[in-house]
Amino acid sequence: MSTATAAAVVLVGFGLLGVASDRLVIGAARSAELLRVPPVIIGAVVIGFGTSAPEMLVTGLASLEGAADLAVGNLIGSNLANLLLVFGTAAAVAPISVSSGVIRREVPVSLGAVCLFAACLAIGLPPWTGAVLLLGLVAALSSAVREARRFRRSQDSELLAEVHEIEARGPATLANALLVAVAGLVGTITGAHLVVTGTTELAAIFGLREGLIGLSLVAVGTSLPELASSVQAARRGDDELIVGNVLGSNLFNSLAGGTVVGFTTGDRVIAGSLETPAAAMVAVALIATVVMTRMRRIPRSVGVVALFTYLLLVPVLITT
Repeated sequence: MSTATAAAVVLVGFGLLGVASDRLVIGAARSAELLRVPPVIIGAVVIGFGTSAPEMLVTGLASLEGAADLAVGNLIGSNLANLLLVFGTAAAVAPISVSSGVIRREVPVSLGAVCLFAACLAIGLPPWTGAVLLLGLVAALSSAVREARRFRRSQDSELLAEVHEIEARGPATLANALLVAVAGLVGTITGAHLVVTGTTELAAIFGLREGLIGLSLVAVGTSLPELASSVQAARRGDDELIVGNVLGSNLFNSLAGGTVVGFTTGDRVIAGSLETPAAAMVAVALIATVVMTRMRRIPRSVGVVALFTYLLLVPVLITT
């Protein structure tokens, strides 16, 4: 495969991931609503998994095809992109307020997920760490559902507002909703396969380690849906939705994505080529936690600093 062909395959894969994952979320959320699943569960679980589908499917397919470093690099890179690129760009568009409830509930859970993933990665992500991460995911989702139910009657709930907005875009019948969800899933899987195939070829052509191309190119591509939705939310002033998307995506990347890698790599242990990026991921998560906790309102200047930090950090990581 030539360089131009591989690049075209990657671009088509990213485009398909963006469109198909959106249809997957809409179809799955609408199907759940028609099946009378409570809105809080749709928001905390169905939409959470759906919006992280690009990262998880790219990770799973890469791991199954023997490109475990690409899979892990994608997860680390996506976590960095969420906190610096996505959140930074959104804050540069408009200042973001972080509520006390988010600081109390979501910030520590997301930070804990990132740290647990990094600890399992340091061990090498053998299968038993997949089970540990899965238990962490179940605990985090159970906690999220309990908290959402406590506030389900709030008229200002961003979680419920997001659920209603997505459901309103869905088909009217269960059969059509399921069809949209299945088509979205098939498209997302196909897009993920194209991304893995194309980026693996590009890594071989340019002599790059797969983990580093996953950390940069793949991570940015799979984070584009979060970037687009967060910028739109910033323009509308939906601060809680922005913070929830970023923290929730990191939680799913770390726990669900890490679970996928742990269970699909078999007895193979991940190489230590991503130790520095993993340490950077934890450091950025810790700094973001301090900033959100201390400042409460993130000004545009901090968003610009975060964005430029990302643009400087990634080249350093891929050349180290």
